[in-house]
Amino acid sequence: MKKLVFLMVMGMLFSCEKELFALDALGANVGIVGTWIEQGYQGDTSLLERAGKLDEVKYGFTLNEDGTFIERKNSGWCGTPPIAYANYGGNWEAVSDSLLNITVGYWGGMMTYQIRIVSLDGEDLAIKYLYSEDMAEAR
Repeated sequence: MKKLVFLMVMGMLFSCEKELFALDALGANVGIVGTWIEQGYQGDTSLLERAGKLDEVKYGFTLNEDGTFIERKNSGWCGTPPIAYANYGGNWEAVSDSLLNITVGYWGGMMTYQIRIVSLDGEDLAIKYLYSEDMAEAR
């Protein structure tokens, strides 16, 4: 019985260590965990604002501490207004203090990309999306 309790405690410690390590990789950018709503663009940089929940009619995403990811984006192949939005689930992982790996669903299946944190200042976030070739260069 003591061995079973010991194994259960060790299992909990190691599973917690993995979650803490993922957040530790973010360093000063650990504040990115939360919900972000797109406010506009500056060149190829997306500007987002912290929010309490995802907006019904705007792009946004939520990064949860447990590594789950929710992205609110258009729900079909057509990008011409009016755009219908839906939430898609996925996962995120911190590669470094400024680079996140994202795997998430979309209307046509699953996709993988990276988010480069350009700046994070409490309520404001600036990011760049990296796809395919950009991802290889970012590492």
